[in-house]
Amino acid sequence: MEKIQVKPVFVKTKNVRNFESMMDALAQASGEGRLGAVPSPPGRGKTRTAQWYAANNGCIYLRVASIWKRNELDFIQALCREVGISSPPGRKGACYQGVVEALYGTDRPVFIDEMQKLRRDFLDIVLDLSDATACPFILIGEEELQGMMQANGRVWSRTYQRIDFSPITVSDIIFYAMDSAQLKLPPGVADILHKSSQGDFRLVRRDLIALVQFVNARGPDENGEPVVTEEMARIATGMGLKGARANGGRS
Repeated sequence: MEKIQVKPVFVKTKNVRNFESMMDALAQASGEGRLGAVPSPPGRGKTRTAQWYAANNGCIYLRVASIWKRNELDFIQALCREVGISSPPGRKGACYQGVVEALYGTDRPVFIDEMQKLRRDFLDIVLDLSDATACPFILIGEEELQGMMQANGRVWSRTYQRIDFSPITVSDIIFYAMDSAQLKLPPGVADILHKSSQGDFRLVRRDLIALVQFVNARGPDENGEPVVTEEMARIATGMGLKGARANGGRS
């Protein structure tokens, strides 16, 4: 038996399907500015899903940096670069106009990830850009993002779609193990990984990598098939650092 490896794959979970449905719904309002919102806890796959969708559908994706929190120019210059302006102007107004000109009439979705890192007044910039370009802007972040948006009446009234990312399921884990490592997990093993992860996909991947190491070390059974036991799963899940979510994990 060749050594098993966990390869990077993108799994179409229920969250991904819901995300696609949200984007389809936003497309129905073509011709006007509108917002979407994805406020959910870390580790649910929001970032990976947005990156995957953007890469496969010609969208704009911008991940917020904490250092922009008090600097609107840095934010709008970064957005300029994402829309194809390689040398953004040094003034906010000129940058804003550049983004509008690049997006106007395209109806290209724009994803702003980790939006909760910015001050609430940045939401007005995003709303103005959406209104001026008639492009959908989808804001992604942790749970506090929804409160930020609801506190701004203009922003919340333009929010046409909002979805929550649910915790990863046992069936998602079974499918992920098969798709990424060609490893068939018994339901009991998948359940142990699920309980340990508390729904955090990142922790599932970490524990699956540890589990694969045990499977490779154990070797195949008499039929040449990999041996995967619940005891292996318990040891694998016990190897990781605890409290990862509380220490600033992101999705």
